[in-house]
Amino acid sequence: MKFRFLNSNRQVVKASYFNAIIVIVKALSGIITSKVVATFLGPSGLALLGNLRSFIQTSSSFTAEGYQNGTIRYVAEYSEDKVQKDRIIATVFQLSLAIAFIIGIVLWLFSSYWSQLLFQTDSYAYVIKILAVGLPFFSFNLLIIYILNGLENYKKLVIVNSVLSIVNMAVVVFCVIQYGLVGGLLGAIFGPVLVFIINLFALGKDRILLLNAFKFDLFSVDVLKNMNVYLLMTIYATAIASITFLLIRNLIIEKLGTQDAGYWEAMKRISTFYLMFFINLTSFYLLPRLSKTNDFKIFKKEIKGFYTVSVPLLLIGFVVIYFLRFFLLEFLLSKEFLPTSTLFFWHLMADFISVLAIALVKQFQAKLMVRAFLVCNGILNLLYIILSYFFIDLFGLVGVVKAYALSYLIYLILVITFIFHYYKRQKAI
Repeated sequence: MKFRFLNSNRQVVKASYFNAIIVIVKALSGIITSKVVATFLGPSGLALLGNLRSFIQTSSSFTAEGYQNGTIRYVAEYSEDKVQKDRIIATVFQLSLAIAFIIGIVLWLFSSYWSQLLFQTDSYAYVIKILAVGLPFFSFNLLIIYILNGLENYKKLVIVNSVLSIVNMAVVVFCVIQYGLVGGLLGAIFGPVLVFIINLFALGKDRILLLNAFKFDLFSVDVLKNMNVYLLMTIYATAIASITFLLIRNLIIEKLGTQDAGYWEAMKRISTFYLMFFINLTSFYLLPRLSKTNDFKIFKKEIKGFYTVSVPLLLIGFVVIYFLRFFLLEFLLSKEFLPTSTLFFWHLMADFISVLAIALVKQFQAKLMVRAFLVCNGILNLLYIILSYFFIDLFGLVGVVKAYALSYLIYLILVITFIFHYYKRQKAI
């Protein structure tokens, strides 16, 4: 029975194994970096370095991260068509390079303003200028990962991701210990540049992918249009989620106080950590697999395989997390956050449903189901806000988490409905 299970779900088990390595390396690198920065720079240094990282991530969302799902989808879909695949890779690299160049100019020209905004002083304007020059390296590192993901080259993907995490950690830790805050800020920029150079060797024969960035005759307007749709979907989802969390955070502060808002925020952060494996796996495995087929039977097979592996892990993991919640709160935060323990049950229920839903939403991204994506995300966030307003008066802070669970349950039903409607229109059922 055990071997039959492994054989029938070989691909998703294989993807889960490699994804686990990436997540563990990333998590450990993050923990080590945070500990060193907190120890040597204190809360203020941690906050300033956090501001720079957030700023880099925001910039990268326009130069690379916004195209993640599109890149994975189209590279996977045309993996056997060399001409179209080269057009996709060339267009993505050139688009990223052009946007990075434009953003770099803005960062350079207004470096004093950005320094004042991030660090409350213009003394670090030179850091912003260095970032302006280094931005393409951040983007190219991410695009290489997305392309390898689309090609389902798991072994090389693990190597590149691990190099990114470990080298970034090593550079920041060394620079912080040797040069303090300035070292940490510069290390956060120099790390990805060094990663790019190392990846030129780690990629082996796949380094030829980078040459497409300079083959301007391969640039495709059609690919550009499709990629921009993915960018808009990413911006929409990020913006609406940020607004929702802001409104709910303010609601909690208004109704219950800042301390309860802190407990809710703590639960949300812990949730992000333990969900990393499962959310990563949906892009790592499902998105490239779903991009390759329009057959409903194959779609069901892929989703069933994902659920067969993920659901038992979710149930076991969440039960362990629930019973260890007091230890986790003290270990990751402090005794001050122990009241957060009352939120775990309903948040874990909501997270379980969210993983089931997010796996299915990969079909929206694989088939560019824009209307379904916009409607479902809009309703999810609107429900979360409205239900929180009612439930917080009925159940207190736990009511917000119950609202989160109910919102995701309705979201899951909506997603399933849209997918069935899609296949009926395709006459694939």
